[in-house]
Amino acid sequence: MRALFPILAICISATASAAQPVPTDQEQILALEEAWGRALETEDRAVLERIVASDFTFIEPDGSVLTRAAYLADRANNPAQIHSFELSEMFVRIISDTALVSGLSTIDESIATRRYKYQLRWKEMWVKRGASWQVLAGQATPVNAEWNVPFLQP
Repeated sequence: MRALFPILAICISATASAAQPVPTDQEQILALEEAWGRALETEDRAVLERIVASDFTFIEPDGSVLTRAAYLADRANNPAQIHSFELSEMFVRIISDTALVSGLSTIDESIATRRYKYQLRWKEMWVKRGASWQVLAGQATPVNAEWNVPFLQP
């Protein structure tokens, strides 16, 4: 009977871990959005490389377009010190192996001796390749056209 207990415990443990629900596509994307935000705060290029698709493009708030390489170089060596990067109002719409995600970022950062607080409303297109989601395209738009960030100055 004693020999049966370890086998029974292994079977129960395997059944319990097999019973863990697999995250839905929406849950996976929301977790990736959070990881992306944290990676921007910490300039974690490895995380950004996993999240950003090889054919990624990003439209900056000033209208310029970045390729994946330019985006990664910029975000992994950001001259700004990000004090906080908060995500809110996220909405995920899944359409087969594609997802459209929108949200609001509230950012508090310093560049040199100046501090900036602003909000960006954004939209992103995600694609599921195999079992993994990656962001294919994104765009960020200032919430307030009168915001005080340097790249809007002539």
